[in-house]
Amino acid sequence: MTAVCDLHELATLAELRAWARAHGTRVRYLGPTLEGRPLYAATRGPSSRVVVDPRPDPHPRPLVWHSPLERLTPAMTP
Repeated sequence: MTAVCDLHELATLAELRAWARAHGTRVRYLGPTLEGRPLYAATRGPSSRVVVDPRPDPHPRPLVWHSPLERLTPAMTP
């Protein structure tokens, strides 16, 4: 079995929306890139178009950090 995937990155979100409209599909938010930029895609059959928006991600992941010292238990002394 042969799988075919036609994947292209477009320059702007407007281009992606136009491609999606022309192919009867919708634009989906996929999540942030490692640089914190939003990634959007539209897929129709084996063809997918993606765009990385230069604006900050509208759904930023919360930064959660816990100090290892918070989990320390006092040493039991006899």
